[in-house]
Amino acid sequence: PRASPFDGTEFLAKPKDHLRLLSKDLAASPERWVARLVVPTKQHAKLWPTQEEELAKRCLFNGWQGSVYDVDAMGKDGRWRKAIMKLPPEGRLALKDAMTYRWPSSETMAADDQLWLRSPCAEDAPYFFLCNRSLGTQVLEVRGRAEAASLRMSEFDGSDRQKWMVDGESRLTSKLDASTSSSCSRVKYCIDVIGARDENGASVCAYAANGGWNQRWDMEVVDKASSIELVRIVSKMAGQRLLTVENGDQMRKDMIMEICYLSRWCHLEQGLVQLQKVVWNHGVPEAIVEERLGKQLGKGTGSDDKACILQDIRQGLAFYSPRAAARSLLAVAQVLRRIHRDGFVYNDLHDGNILRRLDMDSYKVIDLGSVTRAGRWAPELGEAYDSRWSQNRD
Repeated sequence: PRASPFDGTEFLAKPKDHLRLLSKDLAASPERWVARLVVPTKQHAKLWPTQEEELAKRCLFNGWQGSVYDVDAMGKDGRWRKAIMKLPPEGRLALKDAMTYRWPSSETMAADDQLWLRSPCAEDAPYFFLCNRSLGTQVLEVRGRAEAASLRMSEFDGSDRQKWMVDGESRLTSKLDASTSSSCSRVKYCIDVIGARDENGASVCAYAANGGWNQRWDMEVVDKASSIELVRIVSKMAGQRLLTVENGDQMRKDMIMEICYLSRWCHLEQGLVQLQKVVWNHGVPEAIVEERLGKQLGKGTGSDDKACILQDIRQGLAFYSPRAAARSLLAVAQVLRRIHRDGFVYNDLHDGNILRRLDMDSYKVIDLGSVTRAGRWAPELGEAYDSRWSQNRD
């Protein structure tokens, strides 16, 4: 992949900065657990495949928490082994009310969702690239070639679909033509508020340029360092709302905290999925690489016909005595005991988050994305909250 023009900029927080800011939630510094696992790109993680088209064929799960893929990973001994790669959900772009922010600031904040970095295309003026502070070096691009195409944040490749300019009518215009094969005219894509809805949460897309105010924007410069500007992209409609990556900051925090929890406990407990690599350069981690496990214990939140161990037992394809069942799940119980002893609760225990190992008849817990401190809800619920409820639920 091409080097991103945003690499090294002071406007993007480094992984160690994120870890330092979140360490107060862990009651200990996570840097010593995570640092040895972090690599800057999927190529450094020695994964295959990494191309979007090939990965799509290996998708195991795709939901609001992200997507999971079956991949191969090279170990320290040079041998390829099965692994899984978890990617964060795609950031949805929307028009949102302006959030309060402080600048300059070394901390991450919710308003990062509305702070964009603009870097000029060195060999293709007057075009520039746009990335969002909450998502790191991912850049804004047009996806698809219909009259109305979607917008997404993606890995930098320098293609025309990632190049933007502000034209004479204040439209944010893509270098990519919106023209179809049946059209003779050359029309550019613009960032468009769908239906000209001047309201909080309105969706945006890439649409053929027209004269509407829902395609006009102001680039409000917040700061500048070298050739890179930090900007807010403000709609020229009456509400003056901002182009926003919805929940980008929360997505970043959720991914980072799951990495911290996994790296803290996986080397101590055999009943927890093993974290192998973290692809992370700036902003939101790009991927979490974990060991490959087998079938789920039960259907979890899936459909009734979901392939799982309990289904195999009902169909007579597998058998467990009470003693063998208890022995196979002992490591899972030990993980929960460790989490509780350290002052946390898992919060999302169900048979879809318990998977069988490939090498022996034993099970492991996956998905620590819902873990919280044991007293997480006490400030909101006061004396009505009893942390034992969460532990009993686990």
